[in-house]
Amino acid sequence: MKLARGFTLLEVLIALVISALIAAMAFESLNAADNGAKRTNDVLNEINRLDRAWQIIGADLRHVIPPAAADKNAIFQADSLRSSGEDADQMVLLFKRRGWVNFSNLPRSDLQMVGYRVEEGKLWRDFLPERNLELSDIDMEDDSLHQLLLEDVEDIQLRFLHQGAISSKGKSVLEERDFSDNWLQKWPENTQQGATAQDLPLAVEITIELKGVGTSVRLFAMPEQQ
Repeated sequence: MKLARGFTLLEVLIALVISALIAAMAFESLNAADNGAKRTNDVLNEINRLDRAWQIIGADLRHVIPPAAADKNAIFQADSLRSSGEDADQMVLLFKRRGWVNFSNLPRSDLQMVGYRVEEGKLWRDFLPERNLELSDIDMEDDSLHQLLLEDVEDIQLRFLHQGAISSKGKSVLEERDFSDNWLQKWPENTQQGATAQDLPLAVEITIELKGVGTSVRLFAMPEQQ
């Protein structure tokens, strides 16, 4: 009778080592896939928040009230970030808007003062109901309601199309590859025709850069002035 030959201790050890290597490789693959899925989910959440922020900005800009001498609070002031987002403490947009929805039919105006500011990498929307106060007496950071729109903001740049550019250069300011180079970098910019404190720009281009997401650009047409 021939006895069956079993595994030697060395063969068993080699099999265990191979099994351990396969298990480690499988774990690393699963861990990498899990981390990738989490990272993808985080980016998608940030993109969704960015899209929501664009919708809010667009709704505000569609209802901007043109500046008027009779209403000192009817202003439109805007400027790009002058520092990195994480170091910033700056208002980038300030204006009055109409069309504030009154869901509860409260006895109040449909006008709001609205400001967008970046503070330590966060984009805030500040809004304040119309209160017949002088603009100099309004502190948008302390007196208004605050809505956090975005975090990890690295940069926000704005450009403004003005009537003076179209009058002097024609429609080429809209059609050339570097068309936005003819636009203004802040508003109002009194050094160029058609950009006074009593006007609105014809359009606003806003660029937002988020850490880990990248750069997003939107172009908004402004309400026509009467």
